[in-house]
Amino acid sequence: MPASGDLIGTWRVTGFQEWSPDGKEHLTIGKTPAGFAIFDTAGRFFFQLSKSTAEGASPEEIARSFMAYFGRFSVSGDTLSLAAESGNSPDDVGTTQTRTIALSGDTLTIGIPSKFLATLRREAKS
Repeated sequence: MPASGDLIGTWRVTGFQEWSPDGKEHLTIGKTPAGFAIFDTAGRFFFQLSKSTAEGASPEEIARSFMAYFGRFSVSGDTLSLAAESGNSPDDVGTTQTRTIALSGDTLTIGIPSKFLATLRREAKS
């Protein structure tokens, strides 16, 4: 199980799966969206995600799909807790959200079972 310190750094989103309540996969932002997650040593996080031109999204579609929020994070076992201070969705602001996480080498998965699963790859330090 990952610890908070294992997440420190910059992570690029490399895949995204999303399911509707009836269990069918739906692709509101595509299978390979553009995005990053950053975790710092002070316990802060920043997420940014949108559709990608790699799947043919227009600039307008990318802007309409854009999601971002930031705040503080903690890890307990296989649970990531995100206390969102601000974001572009009013539903996120001031909430604490929990996600399941798994770490294997430089691959991190973050999700909510039966709702979504994001796959991220650690960016090389420069």
